[in-house]
Amino acid sequence: MLTCRTNLNPPSEDTKKGAISMFKNEKLRAIIQFLCLCAGGWSIYQVTYMRYSYYDAFIEAFSMTNEQFGVLFSVYGTLTIATYFIGGVVADKISPRKLLTFSFISTGLLNLWFGTLPGYSMALVIYALLGITSTLTFWAALIKATRQVGKVIGEGKALGGLEAGRQLFNMVVGTALVFWFGRFASMTLGLQAIINFYGIFLIAVGILTFLSFEDEKADASQENPFKVAKECLKNKNIWVMSLIILGAYAVTSSVTGYISNYSTSVLGISVAAAAFIGMFQAYFSPLGALGGGVVADKIGISKMLLIGALGLVATVLLIGYLPAGTGMVVLFLAVFAVFNIFMGVARGLYYGTMKEAGIPMRLSGTAIGVMATIGYTPDIFLSPIIGRILDSNAGAPDVAYKIIFTILAGFGLFCAVMLLVFRRMNKENIAKLDQERKELKAAKKIQPTEAA
Repeated sequence: MLTCRTNLNPPSEDTKKGAISMFKNEKLRAIIQFLCLCAGGWSIYQVTYMRYSYYDAFIEAFSMTNEQFGVLFSVYGTLTIATYFIGGVVADKISPRKLLTFSFISTGLLNLWFGTLPGYSMALVIYALLGITSTLTFWAALIKATRQVGKVIGEGKALGGLEAGRQLFNMVVGTALVFWFGRFASMTLGLQAIINFYGIFLIAVGILTFLSFEDEKADASQENPFKVAKECLKNKNIWVMSLIILGAYAVTSSVTGYISNYSTSVLGISVAAAAFIGMFQAYFSPLGALGGGVVADKIGISKMLLIGALGLVATVLLIGYLPAGTGMVVLFLAVFAVFNIFMGVARGLYYGTMKEAGIPMRLSGTAIGVMATIGYTPDIFLSPIIGRILDSNAGAPDVAYKIIFTILAGFGLFCAVMLLVFRRMNKENIAKLDQERKELKAAKKIQPTEAA
């Protein structure tokens, strides 16, 4: 396990082997570790999710149809879904240092291989391998390592700061890459350069992770993981929460994944400008996540999530039914910015319903694994469906996107319905938590008077 010691405890021989002399300062080491987690946690997914900003460039460079592109991503999604739960077990057996180093370097090498623009069959193999290196050996290890860094800077700050840090890298580096992409003579050359950049960047992060993290024996849970999984699967709340995530994830991931192609084919803007629009998530979703969290503390998480889900439905339908043409660009940008705010609310809070559901702490890790496995299944089936709709309406992209966004709005509505079901199932516990918030608020008002 990764540990962050203070100077009160002398480092062991294993610890000395785990970090080189330049990282002897524990606070400096914690900062470097945290930067590795944020930088790696952001960049490890960039090539697999390049459709967010570089959809048209991707299609041109690899000579794929929309349906083939959808199948490519479906292969990746299938592997990630299949390994979320297993990854949690692996993280309890192998130290985060080994897992993270392997994940960053192996994903970087796969990115460099992908940057050679291989044929479609080989691209499928690469995406399948990326599904393993970015999930099985990575996701649970990332969360575990972040909690360990939190022993120095505070666990809440570490876990909350991880998402903020990932978006900060996305905002700064991602935006710079979009401008860099626009300077190339062709979209294919620009895409190759960006894919290779991510490959080299991840390898560098992997090396820095290996040097800055300590390599100690990982703790293994004493409880049988399959027994815990069985208990979670019997819990009705976990199934409902999984479906809440499924609905929210389907609409948010698909809209952001295809918005670049929508911008060029329906609104008629340039590919470079569309790549910039794909960066809206980095600018606006953190506002929703932060603001939604503040409001949720006052009105309840499931209620705030319900507002977010309804907001997603409204904004997706608005975007889908905008008239085609460049005259709608300004209105589109405004609506899409609001969509990203609601997306931040949904993604920032959809794992937070466990408290209202009364899920005990000992089940929380496995519960998240089960919820992720079910909630992220749209990665498997939605992309091929959307690709087929686009190919079937190649001459009328505005018609295709009306169909697509109507379907996605349906997923948002499904999320809202599941939230209503969830709130009905847990109305007593939700009422109890509401009362606790009111009492805490009243106590804070009384305190200054008593102090006086």
